[in-house]
Amino acid sequence: MSNPVKVFFSYSHKDEALRDELATHLSMMKRQGIIEAWHDREISAGSEWANAIDDNLEVADIILLLVSANFLASDYCYDKEMTRAMERHETREARVIPVILKPTDWNGAPFGKLQALPKNAKPVTTWPDQDEAFVNVAQGIRRVVEDIAKSKTSSSTASGTTTPATSSPAATSGGLTERQRRRLEQERDSLQQQYDLATTKLGRLRQAYGIETDTATKFKLEAQIQESQTEQSRLDQQLEEIEQKLL
Repeated sequence: MSNPVKVFFSYSHKDEALRDELATHLSMMKRQGIIEAWHDREISAGSEWANAIDDNLEVADIILLLVSANFLASDYCYDKEMTRAMERHETREARVIPVILKPTDWNGAPFGKLQALPKNAKPVTTWPDQDEAFVNVAQGIRRVVEDIAKSKTSSSTASGTTTPATSSPAATSGGLTERQRRRLEQERDSLQQQYDLATTKLGRLRQAYGIETDTATKFKLEAQIQESQTEQSRLDQQLEEIEQKLL
């Protein structure tokens, strides 16, 4: 792939071993050339580390927040990297994916509204087989990578298309009329509201699941979480399709 998806790791150095494990599970995508992964251990000697981090954070397509108590306690991770990551996520410049490494109270965090990995946001270190947890995380990241890669390909194709000089004056960029564009924008705004509501609902369900102790209730909450994740993914896909039409 000529334009690989750029992945940025935001993590506490105390979790470096787990970061290395995750990087290993992403190695197939690196070999396939569909991602470029970066973390601060790649900063070369003599470089200004803060500038290097900022530069790579600004160009990342996917920002992985490796969540643990160490991460939440780190002023740099939380106040600098995570804050900027969420700003870029809100403007749809990048996708932020929380990866829950260890059990910790992350309720109320700005990223709490996002769909986290592994499945059901169950911390990696609590899985009976930790490799299975990382496979689940890698598969979730691959799905996002594929979505972004398609978007990049579509954008490149669109930018390389020359608009004929004889095009209709009623058409806007992308071959849409003003009326068609307004209709798509209204549909996008409506879907965005539904997506935001679904995200809020999912966050509340996850919070309830995290504090619930009754097994039967947790089972019901897990089913509701799965349904909400499916709905969120469906809305996200529809939003992506509309964005492509509006390019």
